Amino acid sequence: MVERGGLQVGKAKSVCIHVLLIMLLLSAAGVYAQEQGENAPRAGLSGDRDLPRTVAVMPFQNETEEADLHLQVRKAFYNHFSSKPYRDIELPLVDERVIRLEKASGKAVAQLSPHEICEALGCDGLVYGKVTGFRKVYAMFYSQFFVEAEVWLINAKTGKEVARVKDSVTYHGAGMPITPVGALMSVVSAAMNVRDIQRIRLISELCHKLNEKIPSPEGMAVEDKPVIKEVITNVGDGPFGKGKVLNVGLQGEKELVASFAIGIFKKGLPMKEVEPGVYLGEYHVMPGDTTADMPVVASLKRIGGGETDWVDVAGTVTIDTTPPPPVAGLRTKGFADRIEVSWSPLKNVSDLKGYRVLRSEQPLSGFSEVAATEHPSFDDTGPGPGIRYYRVLAFDAAGNDSDPQDAVKGMLSAREPELLTGPLARDMTLAGTYVVKDAFVVPRGFTLTIEQETKLSFEPQGALMVMGRLVVMGTESAVEFVPLSGERWKGITIEAGSISSVGMRVRGAETALSLENSEGAVDRGIFAENETGVRMVGIPSVSLRGSTLSNNGTGLEIEKGDARVLENSIFQNGQGIVLRGFSGEIKENNILDNVINIVSDRPVTIGPNWFGTTDPESLGLTNVTVAKVFDGRLPGGKPVDAARNPYTALAGEERQKKASELSAEAETHFKRRNYGKAVGLLETSLRTNPTPEAYHYLALSYQEMKDEEKALAALREGSVRFPHDSTLQRALGMLLYEKGDEGGAKQAFEEVLRLNPGDGQVKFLLERMAR
Repeated sequence: MVERGGLQVGKAKSVCIHVLLIMLLLSAAGVYAQEQGENAPRAGLSGDRDLPRTVAVMPFQNETEEADLHLQVRKAFYNHFSSKPYRDIELPLVDERVIRLEKASGKAVAQLSPHEICEALGCDGLVYGKVTGFRKVYAMFYSQFFVEAEVWLINAKTGKEVARVKDSVTYHGAGMPITPVGALMSVVSAAMNVRDIQRIRLISELCHKLNEKIPSPEGMAVEDKPVIKEVITNVGDGPFGKGKVLNVGLQGEKELVASFAIGIFKKGLPMKEVEPGVYLGEYHVMPGDTTADMPVVASLKRIGGGETDWVDVAGTVTIDTTPPPPVAGLRTKGFADRIEVSWSPLKNVSDLKGYRVLRSEQPLSGFSEVAATEHPSFDDTGPGPGIRYYRVLAFDAAGNDSDPQDAVKGMLSAREPELLTGPLARDMTLAGTYVVKDAFVVPRGFTLTIEQETKLSFEPQGALMVMGRLVVMGTESAVEFVPLSGERWKGITIEAGSISSVGMRVRGAETALSLENSEGAVDRGIFAENETGVRMVGIPSVSLRGSTLSNNGTGLEIEKGDARVLENSIFQNGQGIVLRGFSGEIKENNILDNVINIVSDRPVTIGPNWFGTTDPESLGLTNVTVAKVFDGRLPGGKPVDAARNPYTALAGEERQKKASELSAEAETHFKRRNYGKAVGLLETSLRTNPTPEAYHYLALSYQEMKDEEKALAALREGSVRFPHDSTLQRALGMLLYEKGDEGGAKQAFEEVLRLNPGDGQVKFLLERMAR
């Protein structure tokens, strides 16, 4: 509690608003000066018998360049006019009826006679007005305002103008009262400054003078209405979101009942008299509140007597508690000097103001704002070493925040390749480039997490051995495990541990991934140019899904396991799949062009797969039975009974000739824009005798058909099947770049330069992505 002038006020905010009102409203003497001479006030008046009784104040015209000035002058004029002995019609009701009249008549209100207007409004008189002059000058501590307006009163029954008044007011402010007004202004409103309030008071003074010149009809009962001197609000802080507060201050006669309304949204909101004649009220916006462009109307009422309403001149209130939709697609990318945070921009959100980026060292709590931006990305240069977690909230004009999404982690990448050796002593996260010389061990109970775009290079004796848990986070860009030189390295072994991997890319190993009595899942991996791609032994077994195994001695080997092998591409290996004591599930894979597609040590039955043919004699299976096969590459193929392929009986040269004929016919249909026919012919050509050119045209055909996913699938399969063809790698990189997958595009472009170092366009694109 603070004591001032003998009166204790519970809230400092109320005291500040009271002081502001007193400063602005009671100490105004000597501030205003009238300009006389050629612009002196003038009025044309008629006798009392010509004066109407029920009057509507029509919309004012604006002959100045100051936007919305006529709206403020009209409201201020109405505030003063309502105290005169006329029956007035509230402004919102006037505006509503004018809109209806214009729609019904098909004319603008300016084209209608006063009689037509009053018939619709229920009045017998109209006040018209226009703002004819405005000037403002700011010079250091000096300011000057000038405003001029003219109003005239029409008797609608006779069509006669019964009063016309023109006046002006000038404010001279030498030595602007910065203290205490400037210090207290933030209490009233962050959006309204001293000059804003001076402007409103200037307009109010002008409208008071205009009303003084307008005659009052005789014989009308004069109601004893309370006097309101001023109303100040913080409507300029709007729009108002959840938790914001609308403040209203009124100065008038003391010891009366004050309240305020927010248009038709909320009425009768109480105001408390905190000093004699000074009333304060507030409305706390609640969840679910929604309204737009509502005027604030303050009221002062005698108990059992008259009441005065005062429309806030500063503007209208918009309340919006509906937050934007959640932000999606949040991702991070670590660099040596920053973490790039990006997300999918929100679309079709009309009141979106921007995004708040939150950061924490914990995944669930401790988040604080590090940036607010209008762009769907942010470079965080502040974090030090270690993992950081990010969330992004969208916010609108009312300050409403979207619901948070799950946090995404990021960390700085290593500046130079770091050496990894020995067993882990704690959980570790890798991001950047690393070199492994010997066995790098993850003991039981520990977790090794590898972020996207991380690269581990292994010397010949290098190996990654996991008895604990391995997490590979290559969702957007692959995590690479490659030889440091041209010699093979040992590979990755998970022994009685677990793995959760998305997007690992392993090449040049003895056994790329060995899984012994381990659990987990490997998704979207690439295992190429190894002696053995993936080896699984024992139970539990890891599921393998959406991965590519190609150009290995053996693609996949499973011994005494119940693994699930689904939606993979296994081709151009010596042995595609080798089974020993297998009891799991193999279905919906593309298994083709291996010397032997699948071989088992005992009879097994598997689900439908695509083997590059439906001919039962050409499936390339040993001790393996299939009830169904797919008639085309997956996804897209359909399960059918095995049937003889007429092309499998052809000799090698004949197959090449037939494939060339099919490709030539497909090219003809492609040029004629019959892409569906071209796709069918190219698929048949690839089953007969695959070539890089057929894959390229197949991808182009899918692109023309607006099926980018199938185009990508064709280019990925082709680039793995023909790893030394730079044209396929280049086309793959370009399509990924167009789709916004810069990580995937970068990997493809780097492979292009390895195969064709002189490709200038690819060099340019890589430099552009680096910038």
